[in-house]
Amino acid sequence: MWRIFLEKELKDSLQSARFVVTSLVSIALIALSFYLGIAHYQARLSQYEQSQQMMLETASQQTNWMAASVFAFRKPDPMEVFVNGINSDIGRYSEINQMRGIKLVRSEFGDDPMLAVFQFLDLSFVVQIVLSLMAILFTYNAINGEKEGGTLKLIFANQISKAEFILGKLLGNWVALLVPFIISFLIGAMLIIAMGVEMSAAHWGRFAIFAFSAVLYFTCFMLIGVFVSALTKRSSLSFLILLVCWIVSVLIIPKAATMLAGQAMPVPSADEIESRIASFSTQARTEFFASMNKLFAERFRPVEGQSQEQRDQFVRENQERWQQEEKEIRETMDKKIAEYSARQYEDLYNQKNSQELLALSLSKFSPASAFQLVAMKLGGTDTGLKRRYEDAMKDYRKQYTNFLSDKGGGHGGIRLSVSNGRGTVSAAEPKKINIAEMPKFSDPVYGAGEAINASLFDVGLLALFNILAFVGAFVAFLHYDLR
Repeated sequence: MWRIFLEKELKDSLQSARFVVTSLVSIALIALSFYLGIAHYQARLSQYEQSQQMMLETASQQTNWMAASVFAFRKPDPMEVFVNGINSDIGRYSEINQMRGIKLVRSEFGDDPMLAVFQFLDLSFVVQIVLSLMAILFTYNAINGEKEGGTLKLIFANQISKAEFILGKLLGNWVALLVPFIISFLIGAMLIIAMGVEMSAAHWGRFAIFAFSAVLYFTCFMLIGVFVSALTKRSSLSFLILLVCWIVSVLIIPKAATMLAGQAMPVPSADEIESRIASFSTQARTEFFASMNKLFAERFRPVEGQSQEQRDQFVRENQERWQQEEKEIRETMDKKIAEYSARQYEDLYNQKNSQELLALSLSKFSPASAFQLVAMKLGGTDTGLKRRYEDAMKDYRKQYTNFLSDKGGGHGGIRLSVSNGRGTVSAAEPKKINIAEMPKFSDPVYGAGEAINASLFDVGLLALFNILAFVGAFVAFLHYDLR
């Protein structure tokens, strides 16, 4: 019997003007998001390749490795087509410098603030907004609309079970929602192939899980729509309640979670950390110069009252030892400053991680947040993207530093020679460096297995939301007053 209700519900939905309009709008927006995502990815890939080429061409003109400016660039990933995540918020590259730390600079939002204002129309955004609203529009009057139209009494005038009716109703609405979703995603897949985006089997696998998560997401809102419709007598009231639920889930909870986490676990700003480090460095250098002045005074006490010739002889005899002592003291000071800086940044990182974990945990009360986290983790554009690249760039800096050390510090245009026990410096013929010898930066590996493992909990959470909403809708209709 439930099959009859499924066919009836599906037929009514497919023939309705509401279905035609919402389907066309959703298909157009999802297809547009695919196209824009592909165009954005290809533009970033072209920019990445040009930047790499320019760096290599500039470096190849140098005659000294120390004079070469070396950068590590973030390579775009095809999964950015579907979910931009924090990709535009973080920098695109970092200079690999022995004297400076790794810092990603030149983010897209930094170069073009208008993008930050209006955000990026990626597929995850369209799914999160459009499909959830579409699910609400399909189901806000699924039960009370039948009652208002007088068809509910007619249906149950026969010996029909409520369970079969609600099951057919749910499946009919779900299939009707699934039709435009499948069409739009097939169009998107064809666009990816037609526009030449190189997708590996692992990328297609992650895309399939993304599509499955999207189905879970809009199914959840569909079930919530039927649940609310079974709790209310008028369709206008159920639509208002569902609209409020949508606003709270999609807009309020994610932002409120971030604000609450910030209040519960305040984290010092980057300016505050840099101010602490600067203050400690100033104090350490003040102590260094004070100790050096004291050390200078103690060094010359043995020759107080002696002739200038004796004093000069004393300096010559001890100069090498004194220079070594000064070097050790200076290195000790630099080490203290470096260790303090590292502790400050490590504490900041740990505090940010704790704050982020709390914010994400609070936000997961919303299906919209759970879906967004799934999408970002599958796309590799989650909050861990910046950390993965910074760690990879730090490893590359060590590798490049060792390379420079093997090259003798990079002094390619200088020849050192020894004559009569004395070092002399003579100019060698300028010879351009061979950039083919330079170690290559390797992007951090974020494979399908890691992406799937990271998103499993949130996919399970979406499934749990669906189970709870289904049970709620089913039980609510079993207790629904048919009169």
